[in-house]
Formats: sequence, structure tokens, C-alpha cells
Amino acid sequence: MDNRVKLVAPCGIDCGICELYMSRENQQLMDYLISTGIPKEVLPCDGCNNVEGKCPIINGKCATFECASEKNISYCSECDDFPCMKLAPAADRADVLPHNIKVYNLCTIKKDGVEEFTKKSLEIKKAYYKGKIEIGKGPK
Repeated sequence: MDNRVKLVAPCGIDCGICELYMSRENQQLMDYLISTGIPKEVLPCDGCNNVEGKCPIINGKCATFECASEKNISYCSECDDFPCMKLAPAADRADVLPHNIKVYNLCTIKKDGVEEFTKKSLEIKKAYYKGKIEIGKGPK
């Protein structure tokens, strides 16, 4: 598994394009994240797979990561129970956290493969956060 693919978490979040991961190469971003209350000690994040699900945002081990590990699967979309409630969209801070696009990401991984997903994950993220989404139609 190449390093870029290894940065895709079991839940479908692409840690390789996450600000917590990218802060390693951007001091201004690092300073901003610290100013939002993220402890300096947890930055930069190395990505879910590299820290075995110990998430700096939830301050502990991720239950979704543990579930995928117990089931010996790489991505939740490989699970017989997909999608489950662990992947439910986040209402809290949905405008800044990528958790609302996890199921879409996982469906893309299942359809196209993780390598192809990593080629378009930034585009997906930008469409969600910076584009206009119309219910039932997606990005405009």
C-alpha cells in the first residue's frame, strides 16, 4: 500500500488532505489550528492509519477505526453492515469537519478503488465546502 493510499481512513476521510495532517508543511495553518483550540501536542496528525485511530479531534481512539480493525477490513464500505450509524453525518461543526462526506467517499472508494479516490478527494472536499450544494442535485 503506497503512502498516499494509507492516508485514507477506514471511514472514508482522506487524511492526506486534512488540515491537521497538512499543517506539517504549513506553519501558518499550524498556528491557526492551535488558535482554534487544537492542542499543539497533537499536531501535526499523522493520519488515522498511522496513529491506529487515535484521533486528535475526539481526544481518544475512534470507535469507527476500532470497528474496522476488529472486522479486519480496510474501509467501512467493505463491511456487510455498511452504512452503519457510526458513519451518520455530523450535525455539530458540519461546516468545518469532513464527516458529512464519509459515506459519499466510501461509495466512491467502493466504485472506483482507493487509488482513484485519492486523485479526486480534494475536488470532492472543495465541492462540499466551497461549492453550492443543491439538495438532490449535488454541486452546482
